[in-house]
Amino acid sequence: MHQRVPPEGTPGAPGTPRPFLGIRWECCGTYSRIYKNKEGTAYTGFCPRCAKPVRVLIGEGGTGERFFVAR
Repeated sequence: MHQRVPPEGTPGAPGTPRPFLGIRWECCGTYSRIYKNKEGTAYTGFCPRCAKPVRVLIGEGGTGERFFVAR
């Protein structure tokens, strides 16, 4: 079966960077990335040590910052 590959430069295409935020997890003193959900409404992820969840909503009037601390 032939798999359809999206054109380069479109979300999901090979070689296209996946949008992420950098998170410093204060709970466990670790760092990880969280990625944009399929709907494009939030960045979601979990602490790599204790699995504490975090969700950063995407909306009008937001910030251009790429790194955050989860408390």
